[in-house]
Amino acid sequence: PPPDSLATLPTQDQIISFAAKTGITLSLTTLGPGYRAVARSNHNETQIIGYCEGFIRPGGKILHMDKMEVFKKAVARARDENPKFTNGGTVFGVGMLIGALSVRYGLEKGCEVAEFLAIDDGEKQHARLVRHYRRLGLNVVKYVGEEIRDIPDRMLWGGVGTLMNSDMKVLLGRYKSVFFGKEEE
Repeated sequence: PPPDSLATLPTQDQIISFAAKTGITLSLTTLGPGYRAVARSNHNETQIIGYCEGFIRPGGKILHMDKMEVFKKAVARARDENPKFTNGGTVFGVGMLIGALSVRYGLEKGCEVAEFLAIDDGEKQHARLVRHYRRLGLNVVKYVGEEIRDIPDRMLWGGVGTLMNSDMKVLLGRYKSVFFGKEEE
């Protein structure tokens, strides 16, 4: 599908507001080209549930999504302690919310493409990650392995795995109905 215009996509405030309704407090901090989106349980904001961090690559068109982590034990604890906690309100959960906030930030800074490395630290887990990120809307670019030709990518990403990317407007546009409801699309 063609990309949406920036004006029709969820804003940072709309993403943060939606998250609050699901029991999550989202925040975004930046320093230079770096960013970090953090999800906390809104009943106990010292409890970090997950985060996504990275930077805007030199040249300004690529959002480098360096690391995303959701803590299963923290999610389970938030669910046990807070009846309003609904794991982000979607099947993709907390990770989708911190990813959406990061993508929106990148769009506002002029980025066009988001890149992410599905790390390969075990065959089964790697396959699960690639499948998950494909369902979210990322495309496979290539496998970054141990070959000499992969050294620049390994230096950039810090490991081996499947390099994935997406047009950021298309990616965030996939989730408009989550943030706006079906009637407002």
